[in-house]
Amino acid sequence: MTFQLLRHQHEGVGFLIERGVGLLAFEQGLGKTFVAIEAFRRLHDEGRADKLLVICPNSLKRNWVAELAKFAPVLSVAVAEGTPKQRRSTFQQSRARVIVTSYETSRSETTALLALAQRQRTVLVLDESHAAKNWRSLTSTAARTIAPFCEFRWLLSGTPVTNTATDLFTQVEIIEPGRGLLGSLESFTAQLEEDPAASFAKDVIDRLVLRRTKDQCLDLPQKSFVDIRIEMQPWQRRLYDEMRDEMVCEIEAMSGEQYRAFAPTALAKLTRLIQLASNPCLVFPELERSPAKFEALDGIIADIMSVPNRKVILWSNYIRSIESLLARIQGSVAIYGGTPPSERQEIAARFQNDPNVRVLIANPAAAGTGFTLTAANYTIYESLSWRYDHYAQSQDRNHRIGQTQPVTYLRLLASDTIEEAIVSALERKSALARSLLGDEGTGDAIAQLTKAEMCLLLKTNRLPEK
Repeated sequence: MTFQLLRHQHEGVGFLIERGVGLLAFEQGLGKTFVAIEAFRRLHDEGRADKLLVICPNSLKRNWVAELAKFAPVLSVAVAEGTPKQRRSTFQQSRARVIVTSYETSRSETTALLALAQRQRTVLVLDESHAAKNWRSLTSTAARTIAPFCEFRWLLSGTPVTNTATDLFTQVEIIEPGRGLLGSLESFTAQLEEDPAASFAKDVIDRLVLRRTKDQCLDLPQKSFVDIRIEMQPWQRRLYDEMRDEMVCEIEAMSGEQYRAFAPTALAKLTRLIQLASNPCLVFPELERSPAKFEALDGIIADIMSVPNRKVILWSNYIRSIESLLARIQGSVAIYGGTPPSERQEIAARFQNDPNVRVLIANPAAAGTGFTLTAANYTIYESLSWRYDHYAQSQDRNHRIGQTQPVTYLRLLASDTIEEAIVSALERKSALARSLLGDEGTGDAIAQLTKAEMCLLLKTNRLPEK
């Protein structure tokens, strides 16, 4: 079977082969994996490369194996996993043309990967390359150690900017190691304070990054967003208000030095408020009461299911909530941290193809990448997090090539809670990413909150204007 490349995919293959190094920043659903596989297949057929080394999130290893079997069955594949001895044996002895491994393995087996890259003409692919965005992380260090020994260095990410423009700095250093195209990290960060959109780096970004969006490339059905505000039960509201007020009092009583020490833990504190707004049992396991969002979901899902053949994806960030919803919603299936990786693609296929499986409950961290779920034209967010990459990628599971129906996204927001600020933060991060990558729209980075701004956030559920 042969597969025809779409126009933007032809462009992507040419970019990777002709430039040799770069970041393929296609939005999720535009076929980045297919493009990288086809580019390597051509290089291999031309005798210009021996091995493809794919480093990806652990959850995507099986997806790469499946995509290679589909698009390039002539290329043999080995997955480097298991014990350290088994992993090293794969790197040292496997004759497979493609080796797939995880970022976790790359951190612990950097020496073996380096030897592989030195021994054979290796094409390096970092899938979901924003995983290596932190300059000081072991993941970034491993990638920057291996990259100079690979003539072809391809980074793939639909969301290369998830927080600030510094996300791009390390990725550029992996693409062009040692050249200092963006200066030092310190100087780059200093310039961002005056120019958050990093227009000073536009020439470098334009040269090394190929960005394409679904609006540019595909004639996809419309997608719409509906926010459904849920009034918490009185008992749930009381728990939320008590914790919020305690946090405000604690922060207001801090000295400047004490707040600076507290700031790194603030996100964890805010997460507890998010959990109370979603499902208080996450914070107080002894509670046996049904949260307001669960009761609202009973009616929402019943309404959607009242029309034959409709399917829905229900996203939640918490294992206990997913397991409770799985028991609550008849006939549902789930992909989350508790689902064995070897079973996830089969569950996704059942949801896609079995008319009796109409509700998929999933965690964005486990199912937000690597799955096609176009059978659903309704998506519900039971809870949200500050992670823009998880949010953007989860949307694209069903709004991608193959979707023929308009897609509706329902966000359940507990009224008068921190979830209002999360929605605002996600919109700001989306605008920043669009600005940096040349999409339409502009946006600013979210600055570090001061003590006064943190208290204002807790009291009003609004982020400060920047």
